[in-house]
Amino acid sequence: MHLTVEKKREVLSLITGVTYANVECWYGATRRDLHMDLIVPKNRVGHAPCPCIVWFCGGAFRVMDRAVWMPELLRFAEAGFVVASVEYRTGNEAIFPAPLCDAKAAVRFLRAHAGDYCIDPERIVSAGESAGGAIACLLGVTGEDKSLDQGDWLEQSSRVTAVVDYYGLADMTISLKDFEGNNDVPPWMLEETLGVHYTRRQAEAASAVKRVSPSAPPHLILQGLDDAVVSPSQSRNYYEKLRENGVTAELLELEGAQHGDDLFFQDEVKDRVLQFLQGTLK
Repeated sequence: MHLTVEKKREVLSLITGVTYANVECWYGATRRDLHMDLIVPKNRVGHAPCPCIVWFCGGAFRVMDRAVWMPELLRFAEAGFVVASVEYRTGNEAIFPAPLCDAKAAVRFLRAHAGDYCIDPERIVSAGESAGGAIACLLGVTGEDKSLDQGDWLEQSSRVTAVVDYYGLADMTISLKDFEGNNDVPPWMLEETLGVHYTRRQAEAASAVKRVSPSAPPHLILQGLDDAVVSPSQSRNYYEKLRENGVTAELLELEGAQHGDDLFFQDEVKDRVLQFLQGTLK
């Protein structure tokens, strides 16, 4: 039996365990490699450069697994994006700004190796959910802060072209008292992220809403109206701050969606994200 097949779509490859940085961990007592996984076109020779989504998974800054969301990120790769899901240090290894420094190192690595992975260095998007959303936003608003660029590939910029934030904590100046009566929010989160005796200045430095400037890239913010972990007011306040600074921003609130809800990864929401990115990156 013979079968005639027409090539209707591009074939993709998964590259796992790419080392992008070597960092201090366990409070500086040792070092380890940080890795990323990438979905890229299988045939990259002579391929036009693709926009890239740099993804950060959540986990309350306590845990993270870069592989968790790869099946759901495939939709973006099929739409023409290179997708890089990035490992970063959590609070048990190093407090803020370590995860942001890791994120910036990942962006610099991708720019330095853009030719290897078929990436357009002028179209790099930071995206993430929950704690990863907070990191994605901070990447967006700290593009000019060279003090956070640490490690290798320092000749490359860590700026991003756009941000997609899924229910990230944009304001860490909230008091631990704000968590009282909310069983869904771990009361240790801010202390573990910022340090047990953190100051308001440290909390502001870790808050995207406090670092917005007119140079920030366009943002798409997705927020569940039934989120009991990150209040919808967080996303609304961040959206308003971006708009006050003349930054292009969209806020998409999902009715009935809780924190990390499956509703965020339905096709109509992914299509809305793609519409924003394609319009922003054109």
